[in-house]
Amino acid sequence: MTVPRARAPYPRWWVILAAWMAWGLLWSTQVALYSRLGGKLMPFVEALRLQMPLGFAWALLTPGIIWLGRRFPPFEGRRWPLGLAVNLVASMMVVYVLGLGQIVNERSVLGSTPRDLPLLIAGVRSWLFWLTSDGMLYWAVLAIDSGVARYRETRERELLASQLEAQLSQARLQSLKMQLQPHFLYNALHTIGQLVRTGQNALAVQVVAGLGDLLRQLLDSASTQEVPLKQELDFLRSYLDIEQIRFHDRLKVVVDAAGDTYDARVPHLILQPLVENAIRHGITPRTSVGRLLICARRIDGSLHLTVRDDGAGLPSSGLRARDSLGVGLANTSARLRQLYGDEASFDVVNADDGGAVAHIVLPFRLAAADWQGGQER
Repeated sequence: MTVPRARAPYPRWWVILAAWMAWGLLWSTQVALYSRLGGKLMPFVEALRLQMPLGFAWALLTPGIIWLGRRFPPFEGRRWPLGLAVNLVASMMVVYVLGLGQIVNERSVLGSTPRDLPLLIAGVRSWLFWLTSDGMLYWAVLAIDSGVARYRETRERELLASQLEAQLSQARLQSLKMQLQPHFLYNALHTIGQLVRTGQNALAVQVVAGLGDLLRQLLDSASTQEVPLKQELDFLRSYLDIEQIRFHDRLKVVVDAAGDTYDARVPHLILQPLVENAIRHGITPRTSVGRLLICARRIDGSLHLTVRDDGAGLPSSGLRARDSLGVGLANTSARLRQLYGDEASFDVVNADDGGAVAHIVLPFRLAAADWQGGQER
């Protein structure tokens, strides 16, 4: 589909008038100086009377020149030969008419003499003399208008490209976020299935109720990419309530978030995949009690989020999440790069005293002031 070119607005009248008045003032100054150098002193006011009317005339003709140049473009389009011919004829006519007007004005200011030629003949001589220079003024008007139009089109294309890039970035983020929800729902439904198969129907009903609450929270923030950390922790607690039913006393969770971090902006659903992987790899394989520590700290201008388990750890130290721990954490890494670029980092490493630690560093940015109860008005 071809997008039609928007018609460029005409220059404001005062811009045209100011430009030609400056041109007239320049020529008036030049005439006055040349008269002084030639030994025939001409008062500056008289020079203005000679040249400024020509500037006014050009100012009056400029909108018509621009209109004709746009109606019949001389150097673009399939009909450029016609445009070139039309504007050549128009430029010659403009030079002749302005020459006649200038002669009339000069005879009015300086007075007529017996040696003056008839007006039409004087006009032809003036036309032959000024055709090149004044004709160039005509084409300069067209060139300036064309240049401004090209500049405007370039800026509009850049703006459109920037908007499209922002929309594409938002679409990528939304796609990454939506990938998390089916993944999370599958695990929750798997938990419900396990409870039903083992005859724990009451717990299954409790999990279904908790899952309904989580789905409501997901729907409420379906289009939101960033939320306050407090809202993210509230969602995480709802998720952990379900996991607590599944593991009973085998899962111990500690959430340690500094008070000055609750209003920090974080990507929605950024912690849930980390917790899910910690439970899957650090808690599920063992029969004894497993511990999970979720920590948030502000350090200088950064927000540090960690999720730590006390399981067996990674197969080898230094492995990055996206290389070793599956879709959920690879998705987390991709979202962070999309949202923050090089300002964020994400690693999963073995802890010194056992277990694995997922560590996220984000730029510390406060959520909007109108967040109320974890929801934006």
